[in-house]
Amino acid sequence: MTENNRVAVAHCDSYALPAIDRALEGLLISLGPVEKWIQPGQRVAVKPNLIAKKKPEEAATTHPLLVEAVVRMVQRAGGKPFIVDSPGGPSSKGLLNAVYRTTGMSEVAARTGCDLCLDTTELVLAHPRGRVIKQLTVLKVLAEADVIIGLPKLKTHCMTRYTGAVKLMYGAIPGLKKAEYHFNLQRLEDFTQLLIDINTLLKPTLVIMDAIVGMEGDGPTAGTPRKAGLLLASPNPYALDYVGSGFIGIHPESLPLIRLAMEQGLCPPPEQLELAGDPLPTLTSPFQLPGHRQIDFDIPGPLKRVIGRLQPKPIFSPELCLGCGECQRCCPAGAITMADGQPRLNLNQCIRCFCCQELCPHKAVRVRQNWLGKKLLR
Repeated sequence: MTENNRVAVAHCDSYALPAIDRALEGLLISLGPVEKWIQPGQRVAVKPNLIAKKKPEEAATTHPLLVEAVVRMVQRAGGKPFIVDSPGGPSSKGLLNAVYRTTGMSEVAARTGCDLCLDTTELVLAHPRGRVIKQLTVLKVLAEADVIIGLPKLKTHCMTRYTGAVKLMYGAIPGLKKAEYHFNLQRLEDFTQLLIDINTLLKPTLVIMDAIVGMEGDGPTAGTPRKAGLLLASPNPYALDYVGSGFIGIHPESLPLIRLAMEQGLCPPPEQLELAGDPLPTLTSPFQLPGHRQIDFDIPGPLKRVIGRLQPKPIFSPELCLGCGECQRCCPAGAITMADGQPRLNLNQCIRCFCCQELCPHKAVRVRQNWLGKKLLR
């Protein structure tokens, strides 16, 4: 077995710092000391999942106390950590500050002296190895970091079914540029390959997954918190996602992400995966998955409208919607307009990326599918 095939497991039942520190120590016993990953003086990007302005208890974002523990770990090794992410929506210092405050990152920075990155400068990088894109627009600070430590959250996802280590790096794409990539790569398989292309370009050094409390149901933001009591870590984000998706009850190779990564030699086959550290527990019941499925191929013109009625679609709750217009601003396809303070969807334009559901600050968007669509498209 090679260390790149190793996924470390540590039980951690709470977000108390002593418990997290013990779990991190156990992970590093399995993967190698922190000095193996970080050298004194290196600029270390600590990249949590800060998808939107969500409070820690909503379980949509990486918990601030895990981020704090990792920041202190980097500081003890002599590294120079900074917290960085690009949430959905327009890039601005005001938006970033609001996200940092709500997710608890501002308090982490105050307690540790760690920098909070407000630099939204973009950098276009050539990527000859990219399968669906040969150049990528990314955050300059992430591209120039000496080390990237990814801190994903274990969650289900309405578009990709599962989100973890590999999808975390979509946060390297600045603000509204994400919407452009979503629109240009509408097929799930193409979008999934984009996620892989981002990871093969920026290559996180180490990934530590927050699975102490994950999210099930209509993730990544509108689902239900689900305690799992784990931290998972690996230098290989694909191997980590193989273990993470299997842990919550998904057959890993049913995910386009894992299948494509295995075909490209990035994810080891299961017989070559090595679990280290604490035993991986078995859940009493699998995570609840989003209750819809969709067709992921180009549909001929005459059938498009018929099949479209079977596909899942976003539904806006007038009781919960405050008319903030965030769904309209973040829609890659421009399928949403605002009328009388409420969103209106042009279903023929909708590309089923569910960014509106993902980024709604009030959980006013649900993904729904009629019974026939669920039966035929399962």
